Amino acid sequence: MRGQSARSGIEGTVNIYNMKKGNCALSYSEKERICEEAFIKNGPYWHIYTDGTKMQNIFCSKEDFDTGAWLLAAACCLCPEVRLITFELMGNHVHLIVSGRKEDCLTLFDIFAGKLKRTLRRKGRAIDWRPFQASILPIESLQALRNEIIYTNRNAFVASPEYTPDSYPWGGGCAFFNMWKKHIRPTKLTSLKVKTQRSLVHSRDVKPFGLLQIIDNQAYIPSFCDIALGESVFRDPRSYFSALTRNAEAYSQVAARLKDSVFLTDDEIYSATIIHINKEYDIKQPTALTPTQKLETARHLHFKYNASNQQIRRILKLSPEILDELFPQ
Repeated sequence: MRGQSARSGIEGTVNIYNMKKGNCALSYSEKERICEEAFIKNGPYWHIYTDGTKMQNIFCSKEDFDTGAWLLAAACCLCPEVRLITFELMGNHVHLIVSGRKEDCLTLFDIFAGKLKRTLRRKGRAIDWRPFQASILPIESLQALRNEIIYTNRNAFVASPEYTPDSYPWGGGCAFFNMWKKHIRPTKLTSLKVKTQRSLVHSRDVKPFGLLQIIDNQAYIPSFCDIALGESVFRDPRSYFSALTRNAEAYSQVAARLKDSVFLTDDEIYSATIIHINKEYDIKQPTALTPTQKLETARHLHFKYNASNQQIRRILKLSPEILDELFPQ
């Protein structure tokens, strides 16, 4: 019954989004109103995250990441009153965007963390879990929820050149506005042998996990993550994609809330540099900057966009010694 309740909530969100898709002629303000209604109806919202700067690597292989995704899926089934909107499992930290009572959302994290510790311990992994603590921040407006979803879905893309926001397999971003979902035929977890089910969810009792699905031995993300709810707070796929690629100001605001470090790729830092020097100096290329202009631009990139010394060095061709003096690490 608890699982059926969670499923009905997801289907309700799907209906909201389907209604939006059928109204392409709606005005901007009408689309915003529908998004606002979805936001109000399904809250409250939270961003749960852990501090990767204090934590050693948790996920060191594809197998580790797959295990983490299965354990998160299992935790979602055990906390049906919480709706996971999107997530990102990173090597040494995690991001969860969730909807539900604060206490229930923290319970979800505790179940996930507990399962993760026990499972990796059985695999012989020696990890100091003390820094793996949940921080939780409220998300109090529609635009803030959009920004937090975008920030989470970009996390692996910013950290690694191997991925785009929609290709990372251990996060919800790969399922957002993905037309291929309707062509994918995942297998129900319940159709597998009980022994196999137990090995995937790392639990002897597999009854709570009947809604989970599997594809290529991985937990099928839309079977435990309410992608439709996440999609419903964006006006349309284009507005989502635009926010994903062209909103450095919003990324910086979220990073400041999370006290995060790097949140833009080199390409994005370069674009911010070109915009700044064109506006301030009427110069189109960093190579044309004077030494004084380079130092001012370096300060701008460091303080506004949290660019690392390595990023600034690559773009402005400043020496490591100068950067270390400007921004000691």
